[in-house]
Amino acid sequence: MARNTRDGGRFVAALDRYTKLVREARDNGRIVRRRGASGELPFELVCHITYQVYSRIVAPQVESLQNYKAFSNFVYGEINPPLMREIIREARITHDSVFVDLGCGIGNAVLHVAAQTGCEAYGVEIMQTPARLAELQLREFQSRMRGYGFANSTIRILHGDFLELEQVAQLLKRADVLLVNNYAFDAQLNQRLLQLFLDLKEGTRIISLRNFVPLDHKITVRNAGSAESILRITSHAYPSGSVSWTNSGGQYFIQTVDRTAVQQFWRDMERARPTNPVH
Repeated sequence: MARNTRDGGRFVAALDRYTKLVREARDNGRIVRRRGASGELPFELVCHITYQVYSRIVAPQVESLQNYKAFSNFVYGEINPPLMREIIREARITHDSVFVDLGCGIGNAVLHVAAQTGCEAYGVEIMQTPARLAELQLREFQSRMRGYGFANSTIRILHGDFLELEQVAQLLKRADVLLVNNYAFDAQLNQRLLQLFLDLKEGTRIISLRNFVPLDHKITVRNAGSAESILRITSHAYPSGSVSWTNSGGQYFIQTVDRTAVQQFWRDMERARPTNPVH
């Protein structure tokens, strides 16, 4: 009421009462300062917190994100929360996971995954303005999580080229799930990314907006040593309104590092090799 009647004194007094109640609830244990055993927060609460963060940090500066060359490797775009919730489920991201977003933009996906699952989360962004906003969003997010009484997991934003940063090379060795919004990446960049995937551990899931391996990929002698041959792929449809750059629906892909098929291929080749007759 004080806000609607523009009564500044009553509004400040109401805020003071609210702050006092929250502090009392936190101090006497009614607000729990840790997550449940699963580390997860409800989707609706995650959206509420991340929207508050976005409104405070990004919304006043959103026009600064339009300064990029269209259809280039540096196009800025975001995956919206409902699709992030589905990706978390389909990629089986839990509080024990290590999540890395290669080309994280303003960090929305990193914060969403960290908030919803409580996992260790990292974002890498090459463009200065999105990277700066991602770092500011992270600080605001951590502050608000503390304010709500929730512990923060390990979250980091790295500014630089994910192909060149040594920190990224080390992170990829530990990663359980990678997110690569490669919708506008050119073929050369996608090929360079594929070479990074050769060092991923078994079972790592790679979520992408363009597939890194053909859906009908067949292992041959010619391609058995390629990154494509260690990836098992599934496609998933998403509805309209799932991404920021188009209102149309589309597909995303989960590529899982699985070397068993190529290992079996080489075993079969070895068995099929003719043996020299004994004279």
